[in-house]
Amino acid sequence: MKRALVLNGGGSRGAYEIGAWQALDALGVRFDGVYGTSIGALNAALFAQGDLEGAVALWSNITVKQIMVVEDDDDFAVDRMIASKRDVIPFLRDNVRHFRMDISPLEALARERLDEGRIRARGLRLGVMTTRAPQLTGAPVLLEHMKPGSLVDWVIASASCFPIFPARNIDGQRYIDGGYYDNLPVDMALADGMDEVVAVELRPEYTHPEYVRMPWLITVRPLHSLGGFLDFNPDLLRRSRLLGYQDTMKRWGQLDGFRYAFRRVDALAVSDGAHRYMEALLRFDSELIRRGLIHRGQPANAPLLAALQRETGERALSWKDIWVRGLELCAEALGQREDAIYDPEAMLRRARAFCEGQVFTERFDDGGLQVVRRRGSRALMAFVYQRLASGEGFPPEMLKRLGETPVEVAGAMFVGIYCFQTIKSIGGTR
Repeated sequence: MKRALVLNGGGSRGAYEIGAWQALDALGVRFDGVYGTSIGALNAALFAQGDLEGAVALWSNITVKQIMVVEDDDDFAVDRMIASKRDVIPFLRDNVRHFRMDISPLEALARERLDEGRIRARGLRLGVMTTRAPQLTGAPVLLEHMKPGSLVDWVIASASCFPIFPARNIDGQRYIDGGYYDNLPVDMALADGMDEVVAVELRPEYTHPEYVRMPWLITVRPLHSLGGFLDFNPDLLRRSRLLGYQDTMKRWGQLDGFRYAFRRVDALAVSDGAHRYMEALLRFDSELIRRGLIHRGQPANAPLLAALQRETGERALSWKDIWVRGLELCAEALGQREDAIYDPEAMLRRARAFCEGQVFTERFDDGGLQVVRRRGSRALMAFVYQRLASGEGFPPEMLKRLGETPVEVAGAMFVGIYCFQTIKSIGGTR
């Protein structure tokens, strides 16, 4: 069985692929070939070279001035003008004075970082996707078919996001960004004899949804946007790289989580808490329906359950998944960063200490709730938690308002289950 790594195009979002590479290296996953489009082609060449350390260093320090000649990073601000290749024409129409065609810095960077002789000597199959211009037909090319010394030319051709970047002329044929034909060259890997594919996406949407359920495909992808495709803010690049690492580790079962990343918990150890947590969520949503505050059949007829399922896609949730999602809702209400790996017990202790340490002078009624809401999610979660801890439930006039803040309520319930084992009351008396 031959396994391929296939890398998506996406400009500065390519930092995510380096994080995925770090995780795959730590996991000991080995590949027979690597294939990429646009920035994925550059990263694929670095992968074929076996230079993980150099790739991390590159992506830790890269700036927009290493990609193209610009007068001023802030003045150019292309990352805020263009979210994807489809936004190029509006960009050109509205920002003609910013238009630049000199990408000699990118070529110099590629020539400095890529050692074609080393890549050929290592023997890993390497493929680069480009697009012929003006035909706009796909032009996949394998390293073995490239003339000696032309690898950088093909990598630059694959990343030539025309018309921002100029087309690349190779042997009398013009080539532009491979993303105009196939931004994730899975078909290229299969045509080259690969049996299994690990694909790294740079957007939440699938490039090839027709392949998602295929048994030979493993996909690593971000849950949310990684930012503009020419946004080289160092903090954003670091975040993308960390998310790539975490998402890959989650895909291989080494970390738990959907939106966040947690050290693994034992499924049996958390199943009882997950059952009690689900019961509390169902009781809250049922109470809203029973009191006629929302109606059966409407899209938002179960706000807490909807919040629980929000980040999970079409995946059928296990009891462990439910427990993890409860912890994530707690983390979200606390405003925790996504680009970190958390210890579940430490997260819960932190949440409990915060919730029990807050002092509220507001009455527990609708008016008091509105005052607390203005203080943010953390305060609101603590406010709800303290009411749950009292065992008195929620006054009827507050239930509808609480249904409008499902993350904070579900987060408070999760901390409550952890602290006092059961939610004594959801609804107060009429």
